[in-house]
Amino acid sequence: MAKEWSNLIQNLKREKLMSLSNITVMTITFLLLGIFINVIVFSQTALKYLEQQAQITVFFKLDLPEENIQSIRANIAKDSRVSNVSYISKEDAINIFKELNKDQPVLLESITPGILPASLEVSAKNISDLKAMSAEYSKIDGVGEVRFFEDVISRFKLWSTVVYLVGFLFVVAFFVISYSVVIAALRTTINSKGMELEIMKLVGASDSYVKTPLIYQGVFFGVISATISALIILIMDILLYSFGIFKQGVTLGFLPGIMINLIVFAAILVVILIASGFLLGYFGSNSAIKKYLKY
Repeated sequence: MAKEWSNLIQNLKREKLMSLSNITVMTITFLLLGIFINVIVFSQTALKYLEQQAQITVFFKLDLPEENIQSIRANIAKDSRVSNVSYISKEDAINIFKELNKDQPVLLESITPGILPASLEVSAKNISDLKAMSAEYSKIDGVGEVRFFEDVISRFKLWSTVVYLVGFLFVVAFFVISYSVVIAALRTTINSKGMELEIMKLVGASDSYVKTPLIYQGVFFGVISATISALIILIMDILLYSFGIFKQGVTLGFLPGIMINLIVFAAILVVILIASGFLLGYFGSNSAIKKYLKY
C-alpha cells in the first residue's frame, strides 16, 4: 500500500494542473450537492413549522360557565392529535379586538365587555386531522362555533406534499448529475494516460496492476474534494446556528415529527459527503478504466 501511495504522490506532482482542475470541479460539484441538500432540508423545516401554525378556533357560547370551558379545554388537550391548545378569555378577546382596531374609535365604542366569546386555538400535529377535529369539536355541548379554513388548509397540504416530493426527486437527480460529473473528471485523467495504459496491457501487465494506481487516484480526488466541500458546508451551518437560525433544529422528510439539532445534521451531512466522495471516486475510476482492460 505504501508503494501505491508513493506512486500516487508522484503522479499528482507530475500532473499538477490536471489534478488541481479535477479537484476543483469535483469540489464545486460536492459543494453544490451539499448546499442543495441543505436548502431542501431547510425548506422542509420551514414548511413543517407553517404546518404546525395551522389551527382551528373553537368559540364557546357566551353564557357558558368558566369551569365548563376549562373542563372542555382539558379534554381537548388530552387528544393525541393535538399539539397545542391556547385559551383566549373574553377579556383577552376584547383586548385583541381593540389592538387590531385601535385606528377605528367609532367601532371600539360599540364594543362592550362580554360581547365577544371565549375561545380555544387548537393546533394539530398533522394538518390532515384538522377537518375531523373540527367536526368533532363542533358537537361538544357548550361550543357555539368552530372556525376552520378548510380551503386554505387543503391548498397548503397540497403544496407541502409537492415540496416534499419535488425536493426528494431533485436530490436524487442531483446525485445522478454529481456522479456523472465525477465520472467525467476522472475519465479525463485516465484518458490522458490512454497510450501508456494500452502499452502496459500489451506487454502483459495484469488488470490489477493497471487499475490499482488509478483507483487510488480516483479515491484521493473524491475524498479530498468531498472533505473540502463538507468543511465549507459545516462552517456555513455553524454560522447559521450562531445567528439563531433553525435553533430549534431541522426536520427530515423521511423522519416526520423528529427534530435534529442543526450542528448534528451538519455533522451527518459531512459524513455523507465524504462517504459519497470515497464511493464516487472508487466506482468512477473503476468504470472509467474498464475500456483499457480489454487490450
